[in-house]
Amino acid sequence: MTVSRLNLARKPFVDARAANAVVALLLVAVVALTALSVRTVWRYLDGSRKTRDAIVRLRTEIDRTEELRRSKEAVLARVDVAELAASASDATAIARRRRFSWTRFLSRLEEALPGNVRVAAVFLHKGEDSAKAGAKDLREQGAMVDLTLVSKDPDGMPKVLRAFFASPWFDRPAPRSEEGLDRQNFDGARLQLGVVYLDGGKGR
Repeated sequence: MTVSRLNLARKPFVDARAANAVVALLLVAVVALTALSVRTVWRYLDGSRKTRDAIVRLRTEIDRTEELRRSKEAVLARVDVAELAASASDATAIARRRRFSWTRFLSRLEEALPGNVRVAAVFLHKGEDSAKAGAKDLREQGAMVDLTLVSKDPDGMPKVLRAFFASPWFDRPAPRSEEGLDRQNFDGARLQLGVVYLDGGKGR
């Protein structure tokens, strides 16, 4: 059996190597944890700074967008929407009328009317009137026309209506009035009626 001997050549006369090793390991662990904590805190602070910068940029962009919206609303507030709509309607009506050929219309009207009937007045409804009647385009959908005719025949109105129904270019004639139908002193009747002119023909 080995007996521990006291070594009087060493101070404090105990073996402290194990304790020193443990202390060294603990010190290393403390340093490592401290470094890790510092790195974590630095990353957090850096991330917080970047987040704050992003929030500032976003708020700046929102303020710029809001200012732009207010400026656009101010511009729109100065626009007269009713006048703009009226101008657009007039422009549309002009464009429709430019596509309308009066020469072709009058030629077809003369061809459709009986020989003893002449035209005294023609009124072509405006684009908005045609739109109210369900027509979107004078050429494609038809134009509402009011006619004043003079007939040398007392039965002029029925003949005119039949002529329009038979024509490929006119449709839905609607008589309005007849004047001067005194057969004893007949000198011509004045006929007023409306009709739809189909520039593309009834077959379209």
